[in-house]
Amino acid sequence: MFRQPIACCAGAPLILASIFATTNSSQTSDPLMSKTAPTHRRSPDANTLTRRASFDAKSFDSNARTFTAVISSGSAVKRRDPFDGSLYNEALAVTPSSVRLDRARSGVVPLLNSHRASTLDDQIGVVTDVRIEGGQLVADIRLSPSDAGKAVAAAIEAGTPPNISIGYVVHNMTEGVASRDAIPTHTATDWELLEVSLVPIPADPQTFIRSHKGNNMPIDESIEIDDDNEQETEYSKRNQPRAMSDRDARAAYDIAARAHLPAEFARQHIEQGVTLAQFRTLVFNKLADAADRTQTSSIRSDETFDNPNFLNRTIEDVLYARMAGKPVEGAAREMAGRTLLDLGTMVLQSRGERVSWSSRAQIADHVMQRSGGYHTTSDFPILLQGAGQRVLRDAYQAAETPLKLLARRRTAVDFRPMTSAQLSEAPQLLEVGEAGQIKYGSRSESKEVGSVKTYARLFSISRNALINDDLDAFGNSARDWGKSAAETEAGLLVALLTANNGDGPTLSDGNPVYKTTRGNKASVGSAITVDALGDGRQALRNMKGLDGKTPINAIPKHLVVGSAKETEAEQVLAAIAAAHVDDVNPFSGKMALHVEPRLAGNAWRLFADPSQVSSIVIAYLNDLAGPQLAVQEGWTTLGAEFRAVLDFGCWMEDWRGTYLNPGN
Repeated sequence: MFRQPIACCAGAPLILASIFATTNSSQTSDPLMSKTAPTHRRSPDANTLTRRASFDAKSFDSNARTFTAVISSGSAVKRRDPFDGSLYNEALAVTPSSVRLDRARSGVVPLLNSHRASTLDDQIGVVTDVRIEGGQLVADIRLSPSDAGKAVAAAIEAGTPPNISIGYVVHNMTEGVASRDAIPTHTATDWELLEVSLVPIPADPQTFIRSHKGNNMPIDESIEIDDDNEQETEYSKRNQPRAMSDRDARAAYDIAARAHLPAEFARQHIEQGVTLAQFRTLVFNKLADAADRTQTSSIRSDETFDNPNFLNRTIEDVLYARMAGKPVEGAAREMAGRTLLDLGTMVLQSRGERVSWSSRAQIADHVMQRSGGYHTTSDFPILLQGAGQRVLRDAYQAAETPLKLLARRRTAVDFRPMTSAQLSEAPQLLEVGEAGQIKYGSRSESKEVGSVKTYARLFSISRNALINDDLDAFGNSARDWGKSAAETEAGLLVALLTANNGDGPTLSDGNPVYKTTRGNKASVGSAITVDALGDGRQALRNMKGLDGKTPINAIPKHLVVGSAKETEAEQVLAAIAAAHVDDVNPFSGKMALHVEPRLAGNAWRLFADPSQVSSIVIAYLNDLAGPQLAVQEGWTTLGAEFRAVLDFGCWMEDWRGTYLNPGN
């Protein structure tokens, strides 16, 4: 089981909404709980809105350790968008079609101690059932028999029940339109309960809650905001010498988070009275000190979703499986049902960024942006690129031409012409006379020239596709460009063989590759027969080196035909159990058949193994075989643009390792 942060359990931010459970003797209640609607009130020491929910201690069963509570009324509360700082009201729709209750009803929603989920001791109970009553979300909860559970039970029996807070994930938010003098109200029309916590009442804006990793997190992103202005609170006035306003304090917490410093670092310096400018200097010095120390690898060996490297690899596996139409395997199975936005927000959160689900369009823009001035491996577009590269490579390899098997591969470092130089065979060694004199020997040379060229196309994934969870267009494009790259290579190789009416390109000696005077072309075309193959084999065996005298003994290993000659070639190369010696097929199992449908007509060719005598050369830039994907933020389109690039070249470097029969 791969452990994942609660905030990422469904690919959306965890929203902590404090619901203060208080008794109210003036309200009428049933035997289980009060039916009064929740009300909003101001905490005396904080500028937060609280949701008041009824909690009747009489609902507690000490023998079963169970109680019932209203955990959400869905009332609208004010929040701040972390992207642009704008305010909006968030409401939760509490209807059977809006709240996903299957998870809670299955008994897997825990009761936690102050939202902590780092160890098993943090769970002090479990939600056994959830239902909707009168527009409110009501939960039945059973306490654990642990010491912490017993302490909660004692508090309830004593008439001092704790406060309740919930953690939930929003799957879909309906955005409202603000009037001229009001802020918009966004309603969560599809949300899911992740956990219920027992928490103390937040006393002021500097109150901290525990995150799922056990680190202190400032509450300003999870509490409701009371005022549009940024006036200092009573807390600020009472706790001098604090020099930061509430706005500056929130900025300090944000700076600390982006610098991967604990919230405690920010809190201590805020209470010490430093200004925001001084705090920035402190953070800079802290980072500089860390850079001076011996660096250790940040890659964690544990394969959990807490490890950003493992999380990124898993997300890439999910994207690849979806685009390739393959089953999701391993850890990626836990994310198989996530949308593209879900996966993108998980990447953002893993690198410490906050995500607001108030606008899916804003999330899409944020997901497709760089994390800095350039794309890094922690960017979602890079994960898309990696998955797309794998889809492209699969399609490319499936469509590769068999002609590449006949070639010698080289690596180009740039686009300048490359020379295939060949020296003639070394002269024979001569006997050394009594005087001990050794004579010099000479060698002739030939060379052919070729170069790598670039072939490329652009395609993109739009913001709309990301919002609509449509990965098909991107996957199909990657697949098509993979096939296109293979087609490009095949077309260039076929063009070599069919140049000069099938005699091949003209070499440096002024003659085409195939010519009867070279001895590598049959004077009269014929069908593929044992006798015709024998003539071709003999021609290659008798080939001489550049000196015109030394046999190179080229052994034909490959028979290349077009689709018109495929069946004929298979019949000739087939293994036959011969009854007579004359019926034995001498070529059975000695040649590999390669069918290239782009080769039209009846001509057929023999090639020696390229490790012995290479006739064709293929080259890639910097040894990057096949097409490569690159990504940049969309300029001509909203989203991200991807570029498929193939740096490839091919040419003929020798005529001695190949034989042509024009066919009939």
